[in-house]
Amino acid sequence: MIYSDVITGIFAVSVVIITVLFRHKIRLWRYDLQQRFLRRKVIFDETIATNRIKFIAGVDISFIKDDEVNACISLVVLDYNNLTKVYSCSVPIAMTCEYIPGYLAFRECPHIKDMLVKLRRTHPQFYPDILMVDGNGRLHRKQFGLACQTGVVCDIPTIGVAKNLYQMDNICLRDDNHAKLIQGLHKKGDYFNITSTTNHVIGCGLRATDASRKPIYVSPGHMTSLDQSRDVVTRCCVYRVPEPVRLADMESREWLRNHQTLI
Repeated sequence: MIYSDVITGIFAVSVVIITVLFRHKIRLWRYDLQQRFLRRKVIFDETIATNRIKFIAGVDISFIKDDEVNACISLVVLDYNNLTKVYSCSVPIAMTCEYIPGYLAFRECPHIKDMLVKLRRTHPQFYPDILMVDGNGRLHRKQFGLACQTGVVCDIPTIGVAKNLYQMDNICLRDDNHAKLIQGLHKKGDYFNITSTTNHVIGCGLRATDASRKPIYVSPGHMTSLDQSRDVVTRCCVYRVPEPVRLADMESREWLRNHQTLI
């Protein structure tokens, strides 16, 4: 009896030690499986004609300085025709998952989904036709970034908009070529395509305004094409960052400034 208890205890301790040592690898394995499953459902094609878009939304998350857990998420909805704000909501959140490169969606997507659910429940008349996400869509090492996963999980057309291009081993773009392509962007709407090593066009660098020399990086998320994504983003750019995302970023930062002591 005592021997059996000892063996059971040793086994239990071993399981705990193995779990602690390999927790990160187990999480990566689980994320990868879920990502592969969801990726089968993504659609890189238009499901709504651009001229039928009525409302467009942007979402962004801002963090308290030196705090990777406590943050504020803001969702802003604009009238697509005149870019006037018709709805906004900011909510404090606490991240339950650590940031892992390539798997940002598992950290942010649940909070985005909650915001969309709240919007549909309280102001369904302003539910957006397209959602812009501060992050990549198809322009991702697995061609399934935050905008893609958000679109699939929330069943909404999405566009990924990133302020920087991070070098990935699956894109055909060296730093020297990248600089030359940026120099070739002369006016608002000019762009260059970004191609994967499998010869798929997965995103583009876009000059957002005549005054902004530094491009933004646009890619389809879900139920949108690259052409539509680029056209919609260009239309929404008054400044370098398109208005839905820019205003969501401003509101989340403003909320933190006014309410940080409450978190």
